[in-house]
Amino acid sequence: MSVKQGSIAITPGRLARAYERAVRQGIKDEIVPRIMRRDASVFTASKPVRELIANRLGWVDSATQMKRRVAAIENFGLDVLRDGVKHVVLMGMGGSSLCPDLFRRMCRLPASLQSFDVLDSTDPRAITTLARRLNLRKTLFIVASKSGGTVETRSHEAYFLGLLRDAGVRDIGKHFVAITDGGSGLHRFARRNKYRKIFLNPADIGGRYSALSYFGLVPGIFAGVDLRALVGDALLMQKILAERRDDTNPALLLGSLLAVGAANGCDKLTFASSKKAAPLVPWIEQLVAESTGKNGKGVIPIDAEPLTKSEKYGADRTFVFLKMSGERTPELDRLRPSLSAKKFALVDITLGSTDELGRQFLLWEAATAVAGYHLEINPFDEPNVTESKNNTNAILAAFERAGGLPLPRVHSRWGRLSLIAYEGVQARAERETDLGHLLKRFFAGARAPRYFSILNYFQSSRNSESALGRLRRLVRDKTGMATLRGYGPHYLHSIGQLYKGGPPVGMFVIFVRDNYAHLAIPGQPFSFDQLIAAQAIGDAQALIARRLPTLVISIDGSAAAGLEYFAKALGRAFR
Repeated sequence: MSVKQGSIAITPGRLARAYERAVRQGIKDEIVPRIMRRDASVFTASKPVRELIANRLGWVDSATQMKRRVAAIENFGLDVLRDGVKHVVLMGMGGSSLCPDLFRRMCRLPASLQSFDVLDSTDPRAITTLARRLNLRKTLFIVASKSGGTVETRSHEAYFLGLLRDAGVRDIGKHFVAITDGGSGLHRFARRNKYRKIFLNPADIGGRYSALSYFGLVPGIFAGVDLRALVGDALLMQKILAERRDDTNPALLLGSLLAVGAANGCDKLTFASSKKAAPLVPWIEQLVAESTGKNGKGVIPIDAEPLTKSEKYGADRTFVFLKMSGERTPELDRLRPSLSAKKFALVDITLGSTDELGRQFLLWEAATAVAGYHLEINPFDEPNVTESKNNTNAILAAFERAGGLPLPRVHSRWGRLSLIAYEGVQARAERETDLGHLLKRFFAGARAPRYFSILNYFQSSRNSESALGRLRRLVRDKTGMATLRGYGPHYLHSIGQLYKGGPPVGMFVIFVRDNYAHLAIPGQPFSFDQLIAAQAIGDAQALIARRLPTLVISIDGSAAAGLEYFAKALGRAFR
């Protein structure tokens, strides 16, 4: 059975029977139309939980609300550019940064703007590298935090406020914009410090569902997004989702496939993306992973894994082919027929232009809610996201009392790599003189449906991405496991929920630096280097507490070179 709807086609393959049952059930219960009219009883019979969910459904008609505000956002953007601003920096984490970042990567800057950057790393090198590229007197900083207390974002804000003060810039508030919920700490701070503009987002829109709100649209105007076209496109999808009560409702079809895959051993949602469409995938990754990864269940999105021949993929995969209309994709075109012949479930999505991101946002949001309905989970909470944050806060509090972070214990050292453990993080290994031997033990018996994730606490670069690609290809081809990668602390605000709350089948290697460059945070007792170290320790604690196989590896020097050394040792282990 192959179902087509606009730019989406679904071929359920070996999942066909379960998929058809799920679609029929969704039609019977009118799931999508009920979600689109904010009927929280779709997800639970519990009145307290229904009330919580009802306060997270503002995304269903966000396009309608924002249509009335587009002109004001456009006028604000024009005023900023007329004032001679040449650089715009968005500071945010998770849902506050992923949509602006995909706009940055997919759209063309306004002619008068020299740069638009998204800052979501606490690696001191990332922050200072960005700062050196900016003319501070011609820079606008957008501080985006729903809660108004996100430690990374507020630390970035404090750092650049300090730089402007040190540079003798007058009217510093004119260089800052806040996007937050009303009454938050950021709201109060921005008002006291006379920020140029404060955008108060509707409180009933959660972070990962906020693309079609101020969190996406305000940065979008500086990334070159045609807001009217984007919102107009989303409105078309909003009407389709609200009105179609049969098997032509695209969110019902997509969400049912996601849930059926997760419930039937095909939970690795693997994206085969073209170059132009690939920036959309990290946004989908957070939405799907953070929404479904709980109660031991979840859809596991696989982003940016190097493609291979169909016989290299395990039966735990479902595939999404994503591309732009007219884009040449020979590698995707070769792979798809062989996957279809092997009865893998396939989703084909083609975007006609970047304006059609509007429909993709709403489609995936609604489909993810449908998946939550089928999986019998609440897709709007994130019960495990705060765990690593709490671990980080506890480590920083202990640092304030003791005057230092927990010292790493070196279990073994191989050139510029070290196997380390911190207090409360026991590496599962004895002292080992050969890294290959350690990795052979670590990967013993590792096969699909397990997955392997590489978590990096350093700035992303072209070289590190290339090295990660080779490492992921090696693991996938030798074990059949799906592979993931993320950068901390960014991933803590997205797929980190799934790692802790989803299916307990993950294996993890966390890479940290031996030494982070010191970078002070004005007004804080800790610095950026101490913050990122504490975040790595805190997440390792959370993973190991769940008895998930986890190694913490420290790199002295080049991150890319360290990853290459690790990959060579792993190659020896797999012989």
